[in-house]
Amino acid sequence: MTNARNVGLVLAVAAAAAVLLALAACQKSGAVRPAEPPADQEVVEAEQSAPPEPAEPYTADVQPLSTEECSQCHLPVYNAIKEQGGKHKIDCVRCHTQYHVYNPRKQNFDEIMPKCDSCHTAADGGPYHGTGEALTPCLECHGDPHRPLAIPMERIDGQCGACHAAQRQEMEAHPSMHSDAVACGDCHMDEHGYVPECSTCHASHSPEVEMASADCMTCHPVHSPTRIDYVETTSSLVCAGCHQEPYEQLTHKVTKHSGVGCGECHPKHTEIDPCSKCHGQPHSSAMMQDTSKCNECHGIAHNLAAD
Repeated sequence: MTNARNVGLVLAVAAAAAVLLALAACQKSGAVRPAEPPADQEVVEAEQSAPPEPAEPYTADVQPLSTEECSQCHLPVYNAIKEQGGKHKIDCVRCHTQYHVYNPRKQNFDEIMPKCDSCHTAADGGPYHGTGEALTPCLECHGDPHRPLAIPMERIDGQCGACHAAQRQEMEAHPSMHSDAVACGDCHMDEHGYVPECSTCHASHSPEVEMASADCMTCHPVHSPTRIDYVETTSSLVCAGCHQEPYEQLTHKVTKHSGVGCGECHPKHTEIDPCSKCHGQPHSSAMMQDTSKCNECHGIAHNLAAD
């Protein structure tokens, strides 16, 4: 009984194997085809593999480049404006309304670059600094619009008066070595706006007084240095730098005048107050008619005959 069952199993397995071999042979010969997918599945697969529809062109809201975006490629220009741009610290696109349009074949640099007079004009609509030959074109002096006040002096030496008319008129009205023997570039060397210390050329009036330019200019306006002015409390040591003899007389022979500052008797340079300003009318009106003769009895004020 067991043998008969085993034989049956072997026959069943052999029959199944024969069927599989037959099917394989049919598929290889094309007699049997696999089942085709449903039509709707083909549509889904086609839609998945198709490229997306292109977006409608020119519908995006594109903004002009920001200054920060410009600086990513033009960093040296950005730094120049940041450090020395003055009033030109504005958005790049305010001046550069056209950018990235230079064509080397057309050489259209002048055409696309912004023009100074688009912003800088005089009240009458003319050139900002006037029509003088020395004043145009702008880039003759302002060589770099990104550093508008960084003007090399060699560009403008001899033309300073065209813009600095007040200083030119002051120097002409009060001639001195500053106007006759010194050019603007000798003091304001290197670049426009540079102001040197007076000590670059001039020693201090008195070895006992250390003076900075601000101290010098309390007496000497720099563009008219012979027009001397000072405050009453100016140290007599400063005056002694030019007036050494009167100072030595006052300090060598001590009198009440020795303790009086120069500015108290000489409120203006070269001006001498009358003795009556301090001393009133110590003598008869006849004697006081001309106080310039006081020194005939009392000696000069810096070296009194008697105290």
